[in-house]
Amino acid sequence: MMQDYCTVVTGAASGIGYAVASKLLAAGESIVAADLNEERLAEKFGGNANAVVIACDLTTEDGVKCLFEGIKSRFSGVRGFVHAAGFDEMAPLGMIAPDAMQRLFAIHAIFPVQFLGWMAKKQNRAPDAAAVLISSLAAHEGAKGHVAYAAAKGAVEGFLKSAAAELVEKGVRLNAVVLGVVETEMSQGWIGKLSKDQRMALEKGYPLGLGRPSDVAEVVKFLLSPAARWVTGQAIVCDGGHELT
Repeated sequence: MMQDYCTVVTGAASGIGYAVASKLLAAGESIVAADLNEERLAEKFGGNANAVVIACDLTTEDGVKCLFEGIKSRFSGVRGFVHAAGFDEMAPLGMIAPDAMQRLFAIHAIFPVQFLGWMAKKQNRAPDAAAVLISSLAAHEGAKGHVAYAAAKGAVEGFLKSAAAELVEKGVRLNAVVLGVVETEMSQGWIGKLSKDQRMALEKGYPLGLGRPSDVAEVVKFLLSPAARWVTGQAIVCDGGHELT
């Protein structure tokens, strides 16, 4: 039986994506939880009548097609879109593999452009749709080893306003959340390698503490909601006061 509209959350099996998906489900929303990890999707959302899980690789044409077909087979279209899927591949200049950089751009920049283009079609969305992309302060300040990741996130903010300008004519709002350090499995990959002094220095740069996925989920939920009906094309910084230090 075809259901009404849903909110699509990528990277839903862990970290920020899971926090957002959980927040929406708690509010009674219907979601499509998309992630590469099929086993973890089943573990997190199995048995929840309001969650449809789709395991797919969004860096591939087949994976994107699988997501589109999975949404349309179960829902009339999308009301919301949150792109939290992503990864970092740390490497110094001179050791950045071209294929690694291509994968980063595929997931962080190319896929969301594809999805927003699909979402722009009237038959694929609700009349009052909204989308939120996840960006990073890595695109704004220097960090050794994060060149490729910073470039990919810079691309997200680069297309944000142009995409928002097209979508606003269709009644679709598009914003991005620019994040400082949030403690997730991905960030623990490098935070866990810091010395005690380095960890203390990192925390000192965040007056309100390092971020938690739940902190981000609150902001994302607001941007998706009717309460943010007058907000579009914005890159909203959430950094625990980092830029003040």
